[in-house]
Amino acid sequence: MNTALIITVWLWAVAEVLLQVRQRVRSERTERTEWISLLMFAVLIGGGIGLAAPIRHALPNLSYSTRAAGVQVVLLLVVWCALGFRLWAIVTLGRFFRGTVHIQHGHRVVTAGPYRWVRHPAYTGILIAGVDLAVLTDNAASALVITACCLLALAYRIRVEERMLLDALGEEYGEYAARTRRLVPGVW
Repeated sequence: MNTALIITVWLWAVAEVLLQVRQRVRSERTERTEWISLLMFAVLIGGGIGLAAPIRHALPNLSYSTRAAGVQVVLLLVVWCALGFRLWAIVTLGRFFRGTVHIQHGHRVVTAGPYRWVRHPAYTGILIAGVDLAVLTDNAASALVITACCLLALAYRIRVEERMLLDALGEEYGEYAARTRRLVPGVW
């Protein structure tokens, strides 16, 4: 089961790179692009992952085990569902998806698929998968740090993205934002 989780993480990483390349080729000319939020994402998530092992070592009393087969099956299923949800969101966005926050020529508000329920379903998928994988550190403090870094990265990215979308798409995006939550239906 551990091998399946490792393969899943590597396939996720490869799929993200391939999606970026594919979408870069398919998308229209961008009118505005913002790169800092992508850099912040990498720094915060990478930093959280980098801190996990030293924290686990410093706070061994907060350790637990995810080695039971049933626990690993559940974790694997959750990460697959989360990544599937992210992929559904990306496919629904079509040519409007990119790794950077941007506005393309002819950009419009997408309200189909998972965008009916939340404004940022691809980020919801990242958050669920990230928390799920953080649990695999087998230490509550390490998992908390990774989760906090993921939340900070997503909150910053969402703030930047929403500001750009509202500025570019105006009332149409404002109305959409008023009726849908950011990441979790009915919550936030």
